[in-house]
Amino acid sequence: MAASVILSPRQALTASQAVALTLLRDGYTQRTIAVRTGTDPYDLYRLAALHGITVPHGTVEGHNCHEARGEEPCTSCAHAHGRAHAREHAQRRRTLGALPRALRPRGRQVRRAVR
Repeated sequence: MAASVILSPRQALTASQAVALTLLRDGYTQRTIAVRTGTDPYDLYRLAALHGITVPHGTVEGHNCHEARGEEPCTSCAHAHGRAHAREHAQRRRTLGALPRALRPRGRQVRRAVR
């Protein structure tokens, strides 16, 4: 009797990938996971979809997992993604580089007292 070999669609995980998936499942942010494990965000969400890891809904990470699975994000995940996107653009607006050139301060302008 010949033994049939059934290949699993899941690939073997490295230790850092397994830790990254555990952290993702526990609700850690993408930035924290990348710093701790060195896992690329694209690979993180692809592995989460492949291994059936669920992420807390209402987070940006939840939105990214919905996209990795190829499904429409739920309402709470879509709102969280929109808030994060708006926050990112608001932070960019506050920098001097975001100002038009005419409104940027020219050099070092110091007021001197007239004597």
